[in-house]
Amino acid sequence: MHIFQYIILALFACILYSDVSIRQKQRDVQESSSLSAALRGGNLAQDEYNITLMHELHLPFGEKGEKIIPKRKRKTKRDIKYTAFGSSHTWGAALKNRDEETYIKQLAKPYFENGVNNGIRSAGPSYPANCLYSIIGEEIFDVIVLEFYMHAEEGLKQLAIRIRERFTDAIIVIVHHWMPLQIVNDGILDDRSWPMHLMQYAEKNGFGRDYMHNPEFHELLKTTPDQWDFNHDMYKNIENLIRETAEAINGYTFKTPLMDRQRDGQGGWVHFGDQLLSTDSFHPSPQGHIFIANQIRDIVERVGIPKNPRVQPFAQKDQCYNWRMDGILDSPNVSFGDSFKMVNMPNTEKYALELQNNDENGNNWINLFNEGDDFMDVYIGHMTTSPEQKYPMVEAFHEQSDNEKFELSPTPTDLFGGKDIHVERMTYLGIITPKSSLKIYFKPMGESEWPFRIMSIMINPRFESENK
Repeated sequence: MHIFQYIILALFACILYSDVSIRQKQRDVQESSSLSAALRGGNLAQDEYNITLMHELHLPFGEKGEKIIPKRKRKTKRDIKYTAFGSSHTWGAALKNRDEETYIKQLAKPYFENGVNNGIRSAGPSYPANCLYSIIGEEIFDVIVLEFYMHAEEGLKQLAIRIRERFTDAIIVIVHHWMPLQIVNDGILDDRSWPMHLMQYAEKNGFGRDYMHNPEFHELLKTTPDQWDFNHDMYKNIENLIRETAEAINGYTFKTPLMDRQRDGQGGWVHFGDQLLSTDSFHPSPQGHIFIANQIRDIVERVGIPKNPRVQPFAQKDQCYNWRMDGILDSPNVSFGDSFKMVNMPNTEKYALELQNNDENGNNWINLFNEGDDFMDVYIGHMTTSPEQKYPMVEAFHEQSDNEKFELSPTPTDLFGGKDIHVERMTYLGIITPKSSLKIYFKPMGESEWPFRIMSIMINPRFESENK
């Protein structure tokens, strides 16, 4: 090749490299500015970063593209109904005004009444998955958000499928909400020889719960050689399940922009955590809720809601009861012995049916009635703690269990990387026959710091129960 041709090729390579570098810098600026736009409540529909990386449409094999509704056939914003199922992140923990600041209310703004918040504190998807009819009844929704990242394996797919079977044309979005305990350091081990997560590291170095907003903590991360990365290995199964669920229901996934990014700078997870997490460095801040709402709004405005969406009848109706938020249990289908008392749990806004008498001869029973025509599965939602065990191991039995005894564990199914947690766990207690009563007895197995507490009861069609 002639020397002149080599020179031309070298110049072309330099130009190409410069162009790529410029594009990358423009992209970095764009990604950083997208957060600012979201926090201002701006429309991000034209932002390439948000469309390509923030949310994706997953379709069953063989189908392509989104179904865009022509604007003349769309519902108006005033007529769109929204609901969200999720954990305390959806419920609005750490917010001052849950009636307006949660992301589902921000989505419906200014028609706040159109956004129905079905988030439940200290609970996963198992309860709404098995109790969808009891929760929403005959209400119709157009946009449905599911936020159960850490608890996805407890019934997310079942919940999503039940929702899709009911709401054929609804937009369903599964939210991945990032938390600092998912950032770990393989070079620093905790007391269990597990990689230490960011929350533990902050506590070890004397920082309070607001460490994500503390400049001194930011400087500590910069000046130490410790390497922090998102724990992909621990959450790989959850990530796969969420993708599989989205594909099964023709749904979207949305990730808050904190995973898989560098640590420092405006595009880093320290900066995003400071902006999008509340003062407890765990739940979304008001700005975090706005950011989530704007990403979902982008999908809704691009795709549209049909004026007459298809809605299918429920195949079978569940019978569920919970009193965790109001302490009210007034159904004739549920009664209990006087060893149980409805109490406001200390230092919380939650209510529980508390077993206050451990005497084997006491009235430590709950009686249920199945008003349906089918055999149904029975579940009890009871409180658990980790890593300290504060509740007793409990044994349950009833006359239809053929002498089988059920153990109700005092620890949750997910240990949250060693974080102190106080959450509800669902336990299967057998079958109840049609149009009949079932009296269940509970026996604590030993002493405990706190008494046994029940938060909910689920009576479900057998073929829909997947959490035994």
